[in-house]
Amino acid sequence: MAITVEDIEKIMLKHARKVVREATRLRERGISYRVLIKEYKPMWERELFSLLRSVLGEVALLGKDSGFIGERGSEWVCICDLFDGSLNFMSGLKYYAYSAALVKKGEIVYALVVDLDDMTYYRAERGKGAYYVAGKRVKELKEIALKVPANYQVVATNVALKNVHSVELRCTALELCALARGAAEIGIGSTWTPDFAAGFLIAQESGLSFVNWEFRPMESVPIEYEKVRYVCGTSKALKELSSRVRSISDIIVEVY
Repeated sequence: MAITVEDIEKIMLKHARKVVREATRLRERGISYRVLIKEYKPMWERELFSLLRSVLGEVALLGKDSGFIGERGSEWVCICDLFDGSLNFMSGLKYYAYSAALVKKGEIVYALVVDLDDMTYYRAERGKGAYYVAGKRVKELKEIALKVPANYQVVATNVALKNVHSVELRCTALELCALARGAAEIGIGSTWTPDFAAGFLIAQESGLSFVNWEFRPMESVPIEYEKVRYVCGTSKALKELSSRVRSISDIIVEVY
């Protein structure tokens, strides 16, 4: 029987629960942050690679902490950061997520971002919209965004901005999902492909667009471990920003 997106989603959600259980035990034991990112995060990425290979067959993985695993040119590629915001978690703060995107023949076709604090999650399939799932409740992100009574000017990801009312969660995947649900008018960020890929599709499927810092359109995510500098928002918001700012670099104080 052919594997479905729903089957893969169940596998990933089960693995996400395992990851946060193990991470919680590590934190309780006082394991250092360095050990978490050098030993455990790569291990979790290899686990997901094995799980996906068992159901998809020809698959590769581009992980935040493992780099590229498998054969280049594979039909499927999973781009992931399975503990985005891990420093928040180790510091006892919120905003940490399990983030994974599936690429087929060079195009992201499915994305999942799990908020590991409460196990609610965001999901998107290309051409089928983006949704927020909390238990048995499923809401379309476009509808959630329409009901937001007030929002920030900018969600900033790894950047400091001049004279802008911004918010930063220190978790790229959840920052992009926050944009998709209307928490801010614009997202401005500097991040890496594994952090970015899942949130990219979720934001796109919620009706948002992406451009680079020179306001050139971003239609896809590179299947390489690369720095991504982006601006995200509605077409109207991006047009208004570009009329006031020639380049995003002009309003950046710091990239970190």
